[in-house]
Amino acid sequence: MPDVTLKSPNLDDVFEKWKQKTLRTSKKKLEKEFGTKGAVFSLDNISAAETVKETEKEAAIYFEIKKTVAPAKGKEQKERMRADKVEKETFFTFKGKSVNKDNWKGDDVVPIYETIETVPCTKCGGKGYQEEKCKTCKGSGKIEDQILVLEGEEQKKEKKPFSYPCPYCYGSGKAKEQCSECGGFKNFYEYEVLPVPYKTVVEGKPVLFSSAKTKYEKEIGEDLQKLIEEVQGIKFTDPKTLDKKAEASLGYYNKNIKKMLKNAIGEYKDYDKDDDTKITTPMYLFPVIQMFCETKRGKSFEIYSIGSDQKFITYSNF
Repeated sequence: MPDVTLKSPNLDDVFEKWKQKTLRTSKKKLEKEFGTKGAVFSLDNISAAETVKETEKEAAIYFEIKKTVAPAKGKEQKERMRADKVEKETFFTFKGKSVNKDNWKGDDVVPIYETIETVPCTKCGGKGYQEEKCKTCKGSGKIEDQILVLEGEEQKKEKKPFSYPCPYCYGSGKAKEQCSECGGFKNFYEYEVLPVPYKTVVEGKPVLFSSAKTKYEKEIGEDLQKLIEEVQGIKFTDPKTLDKKAEASLGYYNKNIKKMLKNAIGEYKDYDKDDDTKITTPMYLFPVIQMFCETKRGKSFEIYSIGSDQKFITYSNF
């Protein structure tokens, strides 16, 4: 690709275009800031030489993407846990409604409340305990003992058998031990972890980077999406080529432009790797002029132009 240099607009042309645009949109404010009391207001009395105090040459990168937001991708899975663990989990419910991904804060796959199911413990059969032979009475349900009996006048000693219900198993011969598997909760609880139901949306989106410190990047990006044919820039299909030829194409360069190029190319590459995103236009490089101005009344404001001397548009915070 041969080197192509864009010529920036003449400063007087940028200023004149701003005056005409502002006359249509903010005539009263223009008269207030630049008019002379007792004199008929005229645009001819507003000159770039008196108004523009400083000028910077900057640059902008623009391209468009088409982003497809589809339902979240993620492996559906089931979780199984005890009741005391379930209460510590956070569940979600969507009630059949889709979610705007841009507004969603959280994981792409989440536990769903409606999927909670009770599953009896297989080890204890859902009883919460296991019955085993009582260790005290060895399963007989009775405690076998002997008592001393003195017989007759001679008080002959004799031991007689004596049995009574085992107090540890309540005479049943069986002891109930807490189930080691379910911890006595009888059941386990299963639930599904499912993808968030994102809305399927396909949208075109402008992406703009500017080396000028401006609050108008979003507005400029939206305008360029509609007016791209009315603004002249240089097209680049390869970020590497843009990085190498930006200075030659603009005819100037500075640290702000260098930083802007790095950020723009980095984000371009990220979009290129994103399965949900398709880059739909080349990268456009535009000259940007930033004018720092002051009215007769001392009000500071800025004027921006984006594009070449052949086709450019203006913005201002006047």
